[in-house]
Amino acid sequence: MDEDDIISVPFEEDDLDGSGTVYRTYRMDTKRKRIIGMIDGAEAAAQSIFKELQTKRFAYLLYDDQYGCDIFNKIGNSDLTEEYLDSDIPAMIEDCLLIDDLVTEVSDISFEIIDVDSVSIEFYVATIYGDMNMEGVLMDG
Repeated sequence: MDEDDIISVPFEEDDLDGSGTVYRTYRMDTKRKRIIGMIDGAEAAAQSIFKELQTKRFAYLLYDDQYGCDIFNKIGNSDLTEEYLDSDIPAMIEDCLLIDDLVTEVSDISFEIIDVDSVSIEFYVATIYGDMNMEGVLMDG
């Protein structure tokens, strides 16, 4: 995060992470595909997790090679066995999320491949703002 992403106005102590810094980001309205204000804390962490998982790794020059998820590079590959995907998809989700400084643990991952370009996932994630269960459908494109 840049210094521009750090808020310097006073907040309640409960609003601060362990370093005494509050990070704010834009609130994304994914249905209407627009920005609608600002968020921070657990809501920002959940949005960041969703965005990281939904972004195809290596597909955008904007992001470095650590950002994004490899799932869409694998699920459409007919050469890969179901057993391979069963062991690799949880590892890809963990790999995607654990590079984020907000995420401290990922566990209890379950998934179902819906078709060649979508996966339904559910997992538990611990963040610096608290723990949450996450679920949703990742779709390529």
